[in-house]
Amino acid sequence: MGLGILFSVLASVSYSLSNLLEKLAVDRMPSISPGRAVHMFHMLRTSNIWLAGFILGVVAVVFTVIAYSLTPIAIVQSIVGAGLVIIVVVSRVVLHEPIGSREWVGLSIILTAVVLVSVSLGSSSAPGTHASAATIVIASSITVAAAGMAFVVLRTLVVDQSISYGVTAGLLYGIAALQAKSASALLSKFGAPEAVSKTLATPYPYVFLASSVLGLSIFQTGLQRGRIAVVAPLTNIIASVYVVAIGMILFHEPLPRSATLTLLRLLGFALVLIGSWFFSIGPAVSGVSIEQDPDGEVASCP
Repeated sequence: MGLGILFSVLASVSYSLSNLLEKLAVDRMPSISPGRAVHMFHMLRTSNIWLAGFILGVVAVVFTVIAYSLTPIAIVQSIVGAGLVIIVVVSRVVLHEPIGSREWVGLSIILTAVVLVSVSLGSSSAPGTHASAATIVIASSITVAAAGMAFVVLRTLVVDQSISYGVTAGLLYGIAALQAKSASALLSKFGAPEAVSKTLATPYPYVFLASSVLGLSIFQTGLQRGRIAVVAPLTNIIASVYVVAIGMILFHEPLPRSATLTLLRLLGFALVLIGSWFFSIGPAVSGVSIEQDPDGEVASCP
């Protein structure tokens, strides 16, 4: 399990740095929107900073797949969630985004959660490796429909549009994470060489690609129009809840045999979500506003 923790930490750091680089990139671009996907992806692929962040994100996915094959879902997601610490600190120091008392409370809660999850690692529980492709595809299809409905409803009812982008991107990234977990089950069962060919023969890589592209378009737009310290944590909350709740059911992952360790693990994971939520309920205003000038360039205003 030690290697699983190591790869979870590497994934967490890589995800955080990826998000920060992408935020730096989209803040320098003209306004982007999921409704103009071709324009958006043209802008993204021509930015070296964004491409560097994207590559780091791909590396993070690889680390996550390896971690899932070695460690239970709840532990991986709790450690990955702790990467919010990096996002919050760097967003303050580098991006000069405002960080209020709620964010600092959330940071403290997440650090406590990581300690509790670490204490629970003495358990002998193992990652689940059994789930049918049909159930994975059905669950993913239902979630895509739910993501679309959530975006429409939240855009109508919620004043802070960062919430709609965060929730929708979280659901779509949760679908991608479920496919990564599915691929990791094949990796754990067959080993690297054979697992690659078997994975390509399943729907997992293709559903992963589709949900990742959709999630990316929503997430990048949210990053440009709001604070990363709000959009990224909310995306993380939804994705974490989804992959843990659905993944543990579909893959029949057991909790630790010890009632005490089970309580510590569940409490630790719950605290990650609670701490992340503190970030998402911060001020509705963005640290930087994006304005479009007549020549199509972006002007950043404090």
